[in-house]
Amino acid sequence: MGRQTVQEASAQGAIASESQERIGMDLINALLAEGVLEEDDRGELLELSETTEISDSLRSFLEAQKHTGLYFRWWLNRETGRFLIFPVRRAVVQAYSYCFGGGVYEVNEARPYSKEIAPVRIDVMKLLELVAEQRYAPHESDGDNNGVARLKELLRLSLEQTSWSDAYAAPTRNSSYAAHRKEAHTKADHAAWRLISLERQAAWRDRPFHPVAKAKGGWTQADYEAFSAESGQPITLEWLAMSKAFIYSGKASEEGDLAALTPADLLLALDERMTVHKAMELKGLSQEVYIALPVHPWQRTAMLPQMLQEELASGICIPLDVQTGVYYATSSARSLAPQNGSNRHLKLPLGIVSLGAVRYLPAVHMMNGERGQRLLEQAQMHDSVLKDQLFLCDEKTWWAYLPASGDFFADPPRHLSALIRQYPASLTETDNIRLLPMSALAAYPRDGQDTILDIWIRERNLPHSAESAATLFGEVCLKFLTICLRLFRCGVMPEIHGQNVLLILKDQVISGLLLRDHDSVRLHMPWMTKNGLDDPQYKMKPGYPNSLYNETPQKLLVYLQTLGIQVNLYAILEAIAEQFTMDEKQLWFIVLESLQQAIALAELPEDVKAVVITSMLDQPNWPWKNLIKPLLEQEGPVSGSMPASMGETVNPFHRCRGI
Repeated sequence: MGRQTVQEASAQGAIASESQERIGMDLINALLAEGVLEEDDRGELLELSETTEISDSLRSFLEAQKHTGLYFRWWLNRETGRFLIFPVRRAVVQAYSYCFGGGVYEVNEARPYSKEIAPVRIDVMKLLELVAEQRYAPHESDGDNNGVARLKELLRLSLEQTSWSDAYAAPTRNSSYAAHRKEAHTKADHAAWRLISLERQAAWRDRPFHPVAKAKGGWTQADYEAFSAESGQPITLEWLAMSKAFIYSGKASEEGDLAALTPADLLLALDERMTVHKAMELKGLSQEVYIALPVHPWQRTAMLPQMLQEELASGICIPLDVQTGVYYATSSARSLAPQNGSNRHLKLPLGIVSLGAVRYLPAVHMMNGERGQRLLEQAQMHDSVLKDQLFLCDEKTWWAYLPASGDFFADPPRHLSALIRQYPASLTETDNIRLLPMSALAAYPRDGQDTILDIWIRERNLPHSAESAATLFGEVCLKFLTICLRLFRCGVMPEIHGQNVLLILKDQVISGLLLRDHDSVRLHMPWMTKNGLDDPQYKMKPGYPNSLYNETPQKLLVYLQTLGIQVNLYAILEAIAEQFTMDEKQLWFIVLESLQQAIALAELPEDVKAVVITSMLDQPNWPWKNLIKPLLEQEGPVSGSMPASMGETVNPFHRCRGI
């Protein structure tokens, strides 16, 4: 990095501080929403103007902070008068939430005859330590192999890696740029719409509301700079020859036009392919016996030597000692976008720990992805609107190491595989069509930089105003909810968080949705059967809970309520409210109105409509996808699945209407 001015360094420091404060806010809000701070009657709301249960000196201190006057107190020890206190506000998506920037204070209001101690502001790490100490004291025999210890480390990493991530943000634009802002718009805006640019923006926010989403366990600062989406550095693939006797592949790799093609054929230019083929020849490897697989460079050096030690020693796997094919990380880190702009992206396993799970890529996930894709294709054929407005990335071309034991669930083989994700050419090769990941709309505005929403408003020739932002948000909500409800009436619900759903903009107007990552398409069999859709016959590990098959339509609808609305749409809503200084309730009314319109537009049968209205509009409470409890309670080795559990929260539509 070049030398910074004082102003630039100061601005960058402010960004880092703000980003880390958001991690604290996400942690506190999760603890509140999941009821962790209310267990054993430890937590209570205090209205500053009404309560008599605090000292005059503390009251004066809190009044000086000039917050809402509503505080949450969490007792550490009632007998000694020791507690934590922080400002909260009435919220919509949960009963109340932390006031950004308010601070958490530890107070020791000693009982009579003791001197009062002034409040001490604590950081987010100290907060987690106190909560864990009081609520989740680990067994000494567990060592570091328990949820509490792991969550502390993930939080530490999140704070540290957030500071690295913020260092890659573009500096504040200087005055000479501002003076030529109009002239610079066209070129800058065009670059901003590149999918790689949008993925990079989404990566700064990462998974919304998850306090440890930033943590990439196993990466050093050098790794983060080399391989993260935020750093924007090119990544050159490494290649490894694998005996075909130990390769399991997807249907598209076995049949039809792609049957004879290798990953190198599909991913590389002619000169790059020749480099790989020549490397195989130099090692005396026949293409009849071996196939060359791409490997993430970090995976090649950090994971494969320990995970595939026997295979490397026996010649089942042979490094080709060649690097070719340049890609960029997307917001999911293990999915890579090609530098050459091809519509063939690449997904590779990474042995990092993220969101409480190892990000490897097992064959069984790709098998289920194929089956989920076929299910969505059936739904498209069943519904003319879905046929016209729902598009799918093709994810049926993949290769994976499968050992002689045939164990799909063994750990080592999950670290060597490759999936080619092909975007529809009808979308990527049409000049007036752009693809916008919904997660990019949830990126927070950064000082001096336009968000993609700013650019979209400008290119729609709308005034740069809260009203324009609300208009576009309404269009997003309506298209998203209508398509989701059309799928729901078929008994199907994809994994619809913002990373997996892309808006299709035709002449800057939303014309449909593009879905990617199909390995968690959830279903309700009775409605599928009624609509003529076949059971995808997902392959699952025996004895493990599965969320793919849902016994009731209400359980299937949970994924729209949680991933679709509370995570995806709410993340966009929150970013808009902050940027345009809007009341969140105003935007929640837009979600509500969009849902009511979508119920009509989706042409739901009466029984389906009744489930939607009862579950989403009438019930006082909604399901809530827990984030912290599953991590705190996680036991044993980290697996490839994110720990999960469900809780309950308020109905946001009741909250915004004051019901």
